[in-house]
Amino acid sequence: MFPTFPIRYPLSVLFLIVLLSGTAVSEQNEKMNMSEGSQHMNHAVNSMEPKVDEKWIEEKTGDYVPLDLEFVDDDGKRVTLGSIIDRPTIILPIYYYCPSICSRNLANLATALKDLNFQPGKDYRVIAFSFNDVEDFEVARKAKTNYLKIVGEEFPPSEWHFLTGEKENIKKVTDSLGFRFQKMDDTTFIHPSALMTVSSQGQIIRYVYGSFLAGDIDMALLDAQRETPSLSVKRLLAFCFNYDPDANKSVFQTVKIAVLGLFVLGLSFVFFFFRRKGRRKKGREMEESGNEEDIKQ
Repeated sequence: MFPTFPIRYPLSVLFLIVLLSGTAVSEQNEKMNMSEGSQHMNHAVNSMEPKVDEKWIEEKTGDYVPLDLEFVDDDGKRVTLGSIIDRPTIILPIYYYCPSICSRNLANLATALKDLNFQPGKDYRVIAFSFNDVEDFEVARKAKTNYLKIVGEEFPPSEWHFLTGEKENIKKVTDSLGFRFQKMDDTTFIHPSALMTVSSQGQIIRYVYGSFLAGDIDMALLDAQRETPSLSVKRLLAFCFNYDPDANKSVFQTVKIAVLGLFVLGLSFVFFFFRRKGRRKKGREMEESGNEEDIKQ
């Protein structure tokens, strides 16, 4: 039998195994999502794929969005950005038919809006901005109905605008925000996940990444109130795109083998650790026993 030792040793080893395994998986996923040739789009294998060195978001804090451009709101009315952005405003670039991360972004934003320290309408407004020029106001209206249910009845529907627009105007706005997107052959888009706050004058103040936590948005709105452009706290920049899981089987197999190898390595470490400890303890006991016999003699 192996001698007993404090439980912190095996727990530390298991923690190391989990940490290394998670690192291996995340690194492999990053390669899948970002490296050229590792993305296999549904119906778009031959399309241009995003490269690691491409800048999908270039923060342009201090610059201005063009307030004179016209878009169509969720009621089918033509409006200018300037008619909406007359106070601090949150802008979320998405598209409504997105099969992936856009719905989560809208849901995360809707959830965060319930917990903000600012009052909608009085302190800020929100714009969900579609960069898909084929979407119309009816699609935007349906999306608005769905996400207003998450925000709750206390949020004024008139303070969250769901916009659609023409290709030329869309590009002018996304260029002003430093936001890149790429249309694929299957009509889906590759795009990053981020929102921006702008001041009442349309000045770009701050970028928010990640899960759109209420605290991060509060700070961004506070900066927008003060009209003080600020650097964002960098978080994981997520991307939205479709991929074919069958085309990535070898990648997943590699991940599984790597995790299994780390697990076996960890178990081996635990085994030899206890075995070595056991030998040391046995050696000390024999040595102590020998010393006692010497003393008796």
